[in-house]
Amino acid sequence: MTLFHIFGSPSSIDRDILVFVDTLPELEASKTLAKQLARTIQAHFKDAKPPNINFGILDNGVITKTLKGIPDETNNAILATYGFHPQPHQLAVTRPVVRDLDAKNQRVARVILSFYSRTTHREGVTQALRGDFNAKCAMLSQLDFSVPIDFGKQAASEVEIYKSIAFQLGQSLALAEGVELYTKEDIGSHFPLFGAALRREPITPECRQALENAKQRFLNINFT
Repeated sequence: MTLFHIFGSPSSIDRDILVFVDTLPELEASKTLAKQLARTIQAHFKDAKPPNINFGILDNGVITKTLKGIPDETNNAILATYGFHPQPHQLAVTRPVVRDLDAKNQRVARVILSFYSRTTHREGVTQALRGDFNAKCAMLSQLDFSVPIDFGKQAASEVEIYKSIAFQLGQSLALAEGVELYTKEDIGSHFPLFGAALRREPITPECRQALENAKQRFLNINFT
């Protein structure tokens, strides 16, 4: 039997799934395994939400490793949002863990810069992604979220990109205040001006400026 949990925002248009495994698969192997599991997992549900499958290792009730993302974030996100979703399996995560703010900030910088890898900033972004955290922050400081930009040909649409940027920045800034946020609804309540981005609506100038201001706050906290 495959043990898995659904987690994330109750209004999510896809279904975030963590499948528990004994050993994390390699990235390419994980894609094949995810496709194999998707049909079996989908049989538990009546809707057609696309599954977004990740893999993790559980040790004594705590998620210690994940293929994608941050283990401590995934652990606490499941605890916080398990009840929002139909669950074929009883909750296997037994306790929250202390969040790793440094790891979160590293991820935020990496995720955001990756979206700019096919823009006119491509060369600088590529170098920054190979560098340390300060290099990534230095590159972020050169980007202006308040100005529209062509993201080029990407798997994600513009509204998906801005949704991800708002989500990541919102989580990071709140975590710096000691607040853990794991849903679009909670982030939107904490940062109301992120609303359009989080709802995947066309981005307004006000929302763009709010994201730029948030990026500056992120840099003021982290960039030395």
